[in-house]
Amino acid sequence: MYGGMKMSSREKQYSAPTPYHFLCFCFCCFLFFFFFSFQISSAQNATTDPSEAKALNSIFQQWDAQAVSLWNTSGELCTGSALDETRFEDGNNNPAILCDCAHESYDSGSTCHITHLRVYALDKSGVIPEDIVALKYLTHLKIDQNFFTGNLPAFIGNLSKLQSLSIALNTFYGTIPQELGNLKELTLLSIGHNNFSGTLPPELGNLVKLRELYVNSGGLGGEFPSTFAKLQNMEVLWASDTPLSGKIPEFVGNWTRLKQLRFQGNSFEGPIPSSFSMLISLNSLRISDLYNVSSSLDFITNLKNLTDLVLRNALISGTIPSNIGEHQSLQILDLSFNNLTGRIPSALFNMSSLTYLFLGSNSLSGPLPSQKSEMLQNM
Repeated sequence: MYGGMKMSSREKQYSAPTPYHFLCFCFCCFLFFFFFSFQISSAQNATTDPSEAKALNSIFQQWDAQAVSLWNTSGELCTGSALDETRFEDGNNNPAILCDCAHESYDSGSTCHITHLRVYALDKSGVIPEDIVALKYLTHLKIDQNFFTGNLPAFIGNLSKLQSLSIALNTFYGTIPQELGNLKELTLLSIGHNNFSGTLPPELGNLVKLRELYVNSGGLGGEFPSTFAKLQNMEVLWASDTPLSGKIPEFVGNWTRLKQLRFQGNSFEGPIPSSFSMLISLNSLRISDLYNVSSSLDFITNLKNLTDLVLRNALISGTIPSNIGEHQSLQILDLSFNNLTGRIPSALFNMSSLTYLFLGSNSLSGPLPSQKSEMLQNM
């Protein structure tokens, strides 16, 4: 019945591939694997920049650290896992380095440069030695959770390619050097849980690419520099449990990309700036222990992406907004130890995602509902 039907133009277009198509496919595969194998071979045959190798060996000697066999194969540093970015954070690959052997801006494709250095939670001690300046291609330095001490050296500011500097959970002390403001490529700065003193240098306002800043429990005090208004790319700021003081800066409300903000256990003066109403990307807001001037909850009306809202002991007055139930992403709500009055909105007890609700030590009124959401575990 169908034997005499002619093929349509569409059927001809998608007819079975010819031998010519097959040969083209095989040739393309050959080219791909040839160039891929060539790139790997070139990287494996490349050598680590001698000055960088000498510097890293000196640093490790001073820190009593040893290269692991995953990347220090045959005595050559930039081999093995040092060429595989996916293995840099591998728990078995610690300490770890990552190398770049084929960057287009390098003078020679046969030379590898160390771009990442991680010595994480190995109980190492000592200071940051000046040898590290020789690692001039370093983009990531992660030495968290050790016992490193001393001042954060000013020469860190010479590592101009640094994108991530993480030295948290150590015992560094002294002031933060203004030279950190030279690290214009920095997107992450984590210096919390140390014993620093003094204030945040105004020069940090030059780090306009900064997206994450962690200074919590770091010992730094004083007011936020006005230069921080330039940090428009900020997404995460943790600054709890430090003696930071003064008013919460209005300019924080202009950081419209901000997702997490933590000001707890500081010496900040209220009120919470009304400009915070523009932080519609916020998913976590934690502000506690304010003094002097009260705030209302009006600013949270448009912050519908919040998953946790903690305003404990923050001089919050007025009533809980009747439309609080529209914040359907809320999982944690802590408004305890404030001056809230009026009735508790019934919608609070029927929110599908709310798990923790703390409203104690206020002047709220009205009965509690006989039924509540199954998700609400603590109230």
